[in-house]
Amino acid sequence: MEGRTAASDAKRRAELGEFLRTRRERLAPAEVGLTAAKGMRRRAKGLRREEVAALAGISLPWYTSLEQGRDIRVSEQVVESLARTLRLNGQERMHLYLLADQKLPASWGLAAPSPAEPAMQLILDRLDPYPAYVTDARMNVIAWNAAADRWFGPFEAEASDRERNWLWRMFRHPPYRERFERWEASAHAALSRFRSLYARHLEDVWYDSLVEELSAADADFRRWWVSHEVMCLHPDADETAVSGDGRERLRPQLLFLSHGQDQVAVVYTPDDPAAAKRAQPVEAPRSADDGVLIP
Repeated sequence: MEGRTAASDAKRRAELGEFLRTRRERLAPAEVGLTAAKGMRRRAKGLRREEVAALAGISLPWYTSLEQGRDIRVSEQVVESLARTLRLNGQERMHLYLLADQKLPASWGLAAPSPAEPAMQLILDRLDPYPAYVTDARMNVIAWNAAADRWFGPFEAEASDRERNWLWRMFRHPPYRERFERWEASAHAALSRFRSLYARHLEDVWYDSLVEELSAADADFRRWWVSHEVMCLHPDADETAVSGDGRERLRPQLLFLSHGQDQVAVVYTPDDPAAAKRAQPVEAPRSADDGVLIP
């Protein structure tokens, strides 16, 4: 990570420890084939540290040091073993790699060229009447089309980047609680995506300032933040926006644009596939010479 310091490394290790703890505590012993002796009651929530260590094939002191955020080196083999032991899904496995300071496997295909901003704006405009916007590594909305401004804005009129931040708006912009059919699921999905970005930029104090601000202002954010849920790739399936009169429903699709998936284009399309077919776009004229669409 660029710009890393001793403080950011310590923060990353603390984040790793908390993530491991929350994943350990959510697993029931029966899920990993462990059974309690007859007549004995477990006091620990989820798996114990010693059980995780044994299942992952590492020593208890070493695993304890991991959860305590101590400065120890984690190999790719250990990361994989912990991911299997803790039953991590693909999103969580990626998050664990980042927190353990491991290079993401090339087979995951994360790298992608970053498009030029003018070209992206052209694409967004052509997507109208579907709301579409682009967020950066901080989840600030940096480009959008007119439909997005109508549904989720205004963006241009906002006085600060904070007010154009998607996570901030989800928790601090009151109309969003009505705009999303299941606001809690939508806000949880946004926070989960932000958590994966936070792990990639632990050296950037901007992220901490936003977390502190939202934690102080919103009980839901404060409670969900400590659960360490992550969503690196896909939105929550229930993240559906509705129009003011409730007759039109849109569902988001995410397109990752740049290396490390720091820039994301979000396009909202009709929740009803039949409605999408009924919305017939105007076809652009074709060149008489080669049939290429003329913009």
